[in-house]
Amino acid sequence: MGMFDTVIVEGLKLKTSKEVAAFLKANSAKLPSEFQTKDLENFLATYYINEAGQIFETVYKPTGKKKEHVNPFKDWQDNRSFLEKFFFNTIHKTHYSDEDRLVDETVAVREKSKITKTFEIYTYTEIAGRYLDLSYNITAADGKVKSVKFGECSVESEEKANQRHKDDAEFKKNMEISFAARRAFQSKWYYPILKETVNPVIYFTKLLVQKACNKIITWSYRWHGV
Repeated sequence: MGMFDTVIVEGLKLKTSKEVAAFLKANSAKLPSEFQTKDLENFLATYYINEAGQIFETVYKPTGKKKEHVNPFKDWQDNRSFLEKFFFNTIHKTHYSDEDRLVDETVAVREKSKITKTFEIYTYTEIAGRYLDLSYNITAADGKVKSVKFGECSVESEEKANQRHKDDAEFKKNMEISFAARRAFQSKWYYPILKETVNPVIYFTKLLVQKACNKIITWSYRWHGV
């Protein structure tokens, strides 16, 4: 799916089709307020549009303070073999000081946007077990919404929704069986031996094959006069 930005509509009225309005009413649901867009910066930023049509951007400003860096992988369990970990840590050896553990503290604030362009916002959300696909085209000038045009919409049929739920349940069941088989295999007495012997062979063979392929590609460039 790639990178995108989030647009949250707060109070700005959005028109919709009779089909969508009836679907929402039948399920005591409201029109979604959170949308995505790929027409802006695509930095996973968050934008807000208030009832007056003013667009705000979320920016992070430094507070002048330091805070401890939280490693996103601190709870990750490294199940690689000893040789793999030793090789990786030797190649990518890095020294971390106490200062490296401190980063600038920032706080999220909303600032008025200066966006001047037409961009599409869309959502694909599940309501009462069925997916609602909805989009709008917004034209903005200097951070103010000038027009909102209703784009495309579709409501997933009950037949397709039921089949999707059935397929999802079947997939989940198969995954649970696969995970159970994996756990059973890892509980065998000989698993640690296999992990410390077979895995390194596969790992280093992969590295050798990759290196050989890179050499062949380099030589092919020379053969073609590149």
